[in-house]
Amino acid sequence: MNVYITKLNGMSYMSEEQYVQHMTADIAHSLGMREMGIYRYNASAEDTRDRSFRFDGMIAGISAGDIVVCQFHTWNGLKFERALVEHIKAYHGRIIIFIHSLEALMIKSSRFMLGETVELYNQAEVLIVPSYEMKRFLLGSGIRSGMKFIVQEMWDYITDIRIPGSSEFRREIHCTGRVDPKEIEQWDYEIPLKFYNGTEYKHQKVYGMGALHPEELMFELSKGGFGLEWYTDEQAYQYIRYGNSLSLSRYLAAGLPVIVPQGISSQKLIEENHLGLVVGSLGEAVKAIESMQESEYREYVSHVEGFAPAIRNGYYTKKCLIESIWAMFREDAGKVFVQTEDVYHLDDHVFSRVTVKRSYGGNLALSWNLRGKPDGFLIYDSTGRMIEETGNGYQHYLCIKEYADERGYVVKAYVNTQKGKMIVAESASGYLGVEIYDKPVVSIVIPAYNAESHIVRCIDTVLAQSFSDLEVIIVDDGSTDLTPGMIDWYADIYPNVRAIHQKNAGVQAARNTGIKYASGEYIGFVDSDDMIRTDMVERLYTSARRTKSDIAMTSGYEIKSRGYAPIMQYSVKEDTGVSVDEFLRMYASGGYAMPAVWNKLYRTSLVKEHLFPQIIYEDEAWTPYILSYAEKLCYLDDCAYEYDRSICSGSLVDRWAGKSKGEVFQDHKRAILFYLEHGNPERLELLRKLAKSELRSFAKAMAYHEYEELRKKLEE
Repeated sequence: MNVYITKLNGMSYMSEEQYVQHMTADIAHSLGMREMGIYRYNASAEDTRDRSFRFDGMIAGISAGDIVVCQFHTWNGLKFERALVEHIKAYHGRIIIFIHSLEALMIKSSRFMLGETVELYNQAEVLIVPSYEMKRFLLGSGIRSGMKFIVQEMWDYITDIRIPGSSEFRREIHCTGRVDPKEIEQWDYEIPLKFYNGTEYKHQKVYGMGALHPEELMFELSKGGFGLEWYTDEQAYQYIRYGNSLSLSRYLAAGLPVIVPQGISSQKLIEENHLGLVVGSLGEAVKAIESMQESEYREYVSHVEGFAPAIRNGYYTKKCLIESIWAMFREDAGKVFVQTEDVYHLDDHVFSRVTVKRSYGGNLALSWNLRGKPDGFLIYDSTGRMIEETGNGYQHYLCIKEYADERGYVVKAYVNTQKGKMIVAESASGYLGVEIYDKPVVSIVIPAYNAESHIVRCIDTVLAQSFSDLEVIIVDDGSTDLTPGMIDWYADIYPNVRAIHQKNAGVQAARNTGIKYASGEYIGFVDSDDMIRTDMVERLYTSARRTKSDIAMTSGYEIKSRGYAPIMQYSVKEDTGVSVDEFLRMYASGGYAMPAVWNKLYRTSLVKEHLFPQIIYEDEAWTPYILSYAEKLCYLDDCAYEYDRSICSGSLVDRWAGKSKGEVFQDHKRAILFYLEHGNPERLELLRKLAKSELRSFAKAMAYHEYEELRKKLEE
């Protein structure tokens, strides 16, 4: 048996794509693999007969049972790659596909190719993927059951250059890629930002260092500072979230600590090996560097120096190639390795709830609640079969397809160790059951407009609440997609769900309709693209009743493509009655995000008397307005509401982003004037302070003079 590996030729010498394929092929050659050259050319212009002759020449040496590692993509197109795989199979060769990047995922204009790409990948016995995120994406996109996966994690960076000792402590940032031009325009920091991409920069403290030869670049980087791996736009962010960055490995090979964004595919590896800073913004990185002591920098460098030899000597690639060959002959390859079936119970990891509900489309909705911060979850059915693995330690909901009603489901939380996944908590078995609902005590209103892509999980997490006396009112605001039928399905199945249909009038009108029909003592609002934790309603209601509060609120998570970030956190004592005056004074002092509509329970009688205004930014107008008529509120820092901005596009916020600064100002002005004119007269001075604080923040963020002019008028 021989093992071959494809190698891309014919691209630019400086091409990163060609570099990584040549490096991978050279490492494979050191392991005894043979090279199969592939030339980059205009494959679309070649007819089928000529292409067949080309392939026959390329693979003529293959015998039955030989293995070919195909480095994809070849930059010759899907038709070329599909034909290559067909010819290898015709020679009875066996195929491993080494996915360097998935064009149909990274580039929006190529999304239409995803189905064909997955079909191509399904021809392989083993897939080498850049990251666990890529593995999860492919599993959810049609990869066949039983596919064996090897996860790469990071590129190597082979170099013969002698790195001259430890990097110096320099407060400067090196970048061999690109950064959003807006970031550069706003770069007013003292920390120098040096680029090595051949572009000239005319901004203070931003320097174009030229496009250096690889050896010169490595020598320059090794002198000291930090290596920056960032992104220019959402497409570039998708690449570093699912793929691997060669420049990141270059920095580490040069001995530099790195700066990377939250959500990058190698985030966990960087954090656990102390290789650099994982930040939410470049401003955050600058502050960290400015406050860093040399001893802290030396600690980072020490960890990088201990890590770098594996990259410089090609051990990540060797590991992938060896494991992929090993996987060809092992039935158990690629399966989740659990260190032990024993549960090592940790006091800070405890399941309090697991529920199973019927979900739209003949599926089941599994929800759970865990105290603690695991690395992920494993979900099993009552037969002992594992049906899902998720590396998302924040997850609390799973839609189960092709279920059996009589089966139970168990959730196991795990943490990663050097020996594998260690189970630290195990839930009780959850079974599908029928619940009896009494007179509603809490009403949840969900406004919905063209929400077919995401409303199911929203409704499922609301129905999974531990609070049983719950009424769910879903208001279809004139949807033109499948939303009306979906919410009618839930209303038919669940006695506590009510579906209401109306002509399109906006989210404000939809909420007001829900308020009209609400019969609970308290009322809450959930947006159709968001989720709530299974104990949110119960904990808020219990706190509101105990503290005799008109409003109970929780903190939340904002979910973006780069991960979870806490929001709506306030410096008030938890689970205690707080006067609204005290809260408004704190809020008006600045530094806090605008309280939202959706992370709260309100006394229904209060809300029925104070409906939503028919204006844009209705939450900005209504929240201070309703607060001004309340007397007492309570707060729980539970992060129980999940404000998801990653699941869909085309939201109101996205559409407003296209407005001019003048139009946006008028919208903000109407919202502020609403609560000043209609709010509780007894709290007018507090509302004025709040308005001035908001206008000051808007003026700084929007750089539009009218905000300051309006603030001055309020001063007068």
